[in-house]
Amino acid sequence: MKKREELHIIGSQLRVARESMALSIEEVASELALQPLKIKHWETSVEEPSIELLWQLAELYNRSTDFFLKETKPFPQDVAFRLSKHKQLAQLSFESRKVLVLFEELCRAESELENLLGRRHQVNIKRLQNGKDAESLAVNERKRLTLDEEPIPNRSKNRDVRTLLTEQGIRIFELPVKEAEFAGFSLWHPDYGPCMLVNAKDIPGRRAFTMAHEYAHFILSAPPSLCDLNVDESEEHFANEFAASFLIPASDLRKQFENRGLVGRLPTEAELNPLKLRYGVSLEALARRLEKIGLVPYGFTDKYKDSWQIAPKFRGSKKPLWKRRLGKHYVDLAFKSYSEGRISIGKLAQYLGVDVRKAIEETRK
Repeated sequence: MKKREELHIIGSQLRVARESMALSIEEVASELALQPLKIKHWETSVEEPSIELLWQLAELYNRSTDFFLKETKPFPQDVAFRLSKHKQLAQLSFESRKVLVLFEELCRAESELENLLGRRHQVNIKRLQNGKDAESLAVNERKRLTLDEEPIPNRSKNRDVRTLLTEQGIRIFELPVKEAEFAGFSLWHPDYGPCMLVNAKDIPGRRAFTMAHEYAHFILSAPPSLCDLNVDESEEHFANEFAASFLIPASDLRKQFENRGLVGRLPTEAELNPLKLRYGVSLEALARRLEKIGLVPYGFTDKYKDSWQIAPKFRGSKKPLWKRRLGKHYVDLAFKSYSEGRISIGKLAQYLGVDVRKAIEETRK
């Protein structure tokens, strides 16, 4: 009886893994040089794949093998594709589909680590069904978070946008997306809670803007949303306006503009750069915010943005790439689980996505 139940779980998980990659049975069969009926038998629990074939399936589906051994609730399929080119999962490149699956695996892994340590995942987001205007919503949210009018990036408080939103209970991972097919993905999972994926290839200011944009979707109880930030839809315009207001408070920006003697004239790139760093945003986001509150005329951004220098993507970051992509919360959970003897060094390496030698090296620091 137990064997039959295990076979059913494996079959069910194999189907979930295949569908999450938007692959047909025929495509999987072709990849493995097998008959489609064999794949169907595995998914309907008529047969069980060999260990070797299970490894091949795990590689094809970008899953860890333990995904097939325990029933999990899959990510929802009713995703709002707020993209300019693609409107369904199968239209994304195979590489981007793999990124989405890896994101799901990381959310599952973080939840597992919390359970291992007996830590309850606390979510502090106040969700709304109907939002006010974007500016008012951002102002209210900043008050709720006791930010007042100060910028979110604050070295003395060791705070940036990602840290702030992680404290609200959002699982955030930064993974590289091929050819910028999307900037961010957000969903509220029944088991893992609010989860957010950000394109790691974007410059820091754009990543911060994406996080604030997706945060708006969480606050407004939006469906799972895959966004590129440039789509002409009311929901995306609202989220962009919220992000700009949330990251760049109007009263502080006006004060800074006045104190720097910039009122009444067009600022240069050199004069805008300190403000860009103050708020942790891109030059374009800053300039469009200046237009919105009337400190520069409309059209200023489009006229000058092509002449602005593009900042290096990872300038000034001393954090290893894998740590930045996983985030401090996840990494701390993994090392805590290892130090308490709850996971092996091999499992630690698997959680971190590094080889065992690197995992051992990191435990000695």
